[in-house]
Amino acid sequence: MRWTVLLPLLCHFAMAEEVTFPSPSPSPELDLPLGNGALFTRISGDTKYETFPLFTDLAKAEQPADPEKPGLNFTGTSRAVVTLDWLDDKVPATNYQRRLNFADGTSVITFQRGGAGFTWTTFISKPDDLLVLHLRTDKPGSLNFRVELAAKTRNENGQRAKVEDRRILAVQYNDFAARAWVYPMESEVTPGENEITVKGEGEALILLAVTTDATKIPHLPDRLKALAGEDHPDTFALWTGLLERHREAYQAANKAATLAGHLDAVRK
Repeated sequence: MRWTVLLPLLCHFAMAEEVTFPSPSPSPELDLPLGNGALFTRISGDTKYETFPLFTDLAKAEQPADPEKPGLNFTGTSRAVVTLDWLDDKVPATNYQRRLNFADGTSVITFQRGGAGFTWTTFISKPDDLLVLHLRTDKPGSLNFRVELAAKTRNENGQRAKVEDRRILAVQYNDFAARAWVYPMESEVTPGENEITVKGEGEALILLAVTTDATKIPHLPDRLKALAGEDHPDTFALWTGLLERHREAYQAANKAATLAGHLDAVRK
């Protein structure tokens, strides 16, 4: 009886171009995996406080740690963590959908809150070697969030990133360095010592780079300046350019739009 129910579901996943869930992930085993071969993360889709663990390598476990929770066989050592704190989380989210697109390697989460609709798109670009988060609302001024970044250390609290040049979070620990750029479309950021806050916005872009050579990411990568300009990036042009380049590279590299194909691409 159990296989009678499970087999059609597995066949659906194998043939579908996407997999969709009606709620945030209740456990890491059901998070959505994303990766480009050098940088990996997983997404629970929490509309209150989302944590993105950053992996720079994955362990290919032959057997799940817990046979009752086979999950996605997605394990490794987290080197840092990015947090997205939704500042309007007291208002419950409704009409929620969490979707992983196998055809282009993007995670798209949609929900409604306080009379506004929100769309949250995430991918890890191979051509630009960045974790990209795009946040948008259909009600101007309804987007309010806070971003923090920390390197994993022996201390449970980790080493928190510090704000540089208002829109940048930067952290370095031993051989590992990470840098996040926060770009609202219209409003201005409010930087603290260890976090960047955006309020009253309609659309925003967050970029994150990691490396074992900190000299590689002191500024916005040169390859992106052609898309967005030098000192004050055109955020919309940057977002659309990154997405287009990612989709072209992903579709060229991954012909099999299946769950197994996506997981294999993440590990490569």
